[in-house]
Amino acid sequence: MSATLQVVLPAAGAAAIGFYLVFITVARLAPAYRARFDASVSRQLARAYLYVSPQRLLALNLGTAACVALGVLLLGGGLPGAALAALASGMLPRLLLGWLRRRRAHAFRLQLSDLMMLAAGGMRAGLGLTQALGQTAAEMDAPARQEIDLMLREQRLGASFDEALTGLERRMPLEETALLCAAMRISRATGGNLAETLESLGDAMRRKVAIEGKIRALTAQGRLQGWAMGLLPVLCAGLLWLVEPTAMSALFTTGYGLATCAVVVVMQLLGLYFMRRVMRIDV
Repeated sequence: MSATLQVVLPAAGAAAIGFYLVFITVARLAPAYRARFDASVSRQLARAYLYVSPQRLLALNLGTAACVALGVLLLGGGLPGAALAALASGMLPRLLLGWLRRRRAHAFRLQLSDLMMLAAGGMRAGLGLTQALGQTAAEMDAPARQEIDLMLREQRLGASFDEALTGLERRMPLEETALLCAAMRISRATGGNLAETLESLGDAMRRKVAIEGKIRALTAQGRLQGWAMGLLPVLCAGLLWLVEPTAMSALFTTGYGLATCAVVVVMQLLGLYFMRRVMRIDV
């Protein structure tokens, strides 16, 4: 009994000290992480016009990470696997917000040619640039309506026209947006027929989008082959795990197996990267 106590008591003391150190570390790092999370996510939510509380998103993020880690532990992944799964799930909100921001920017890019044509039509009808942009925003869908309304609202609140265009470029960092803002700045500074400039620029953008759509359709088979080749090892590994779990467990429990998995992952990522580079054609 005394020998058992001599083993159990130091182990319990070491575990208690370890939990205390982890608690102190988390308590000190949590406020800094929360402040950094709120600052970065708030900007991304505002740019994507998503009215979600960062605190609620943080709670959802932590809950998802805890559930994923618990699921990995129950499946026998061990503490390292659970920690990696929790870290990976913690990146999901940022990845999701980035995907939403890129989707919104792409939708705005597709609307730019119509926006320029409508603004040019309004200016040919005798409206000023600001009035033409306001009328154009009223006739368009989001996100173009939201961005132009915000730009005009900034002007009404005291910002200069150049500062409002700079804000538009910052929210929509696209080549087409830079061209549109440059055309407006030059016309406002030096004069000239801005309506004709917007019409020619909008026609060029429409042609460019059409060419990119054709290229995307012609390269769809190559992209599908890339995804199929990338998912094939994962599907084969899953099927082999169902058929021979004892043999496949060596991949995740031995050093040689983990090294093999790491090499396979690196080679798969390199293959996908080079296939995307081959299929990407700049117009």
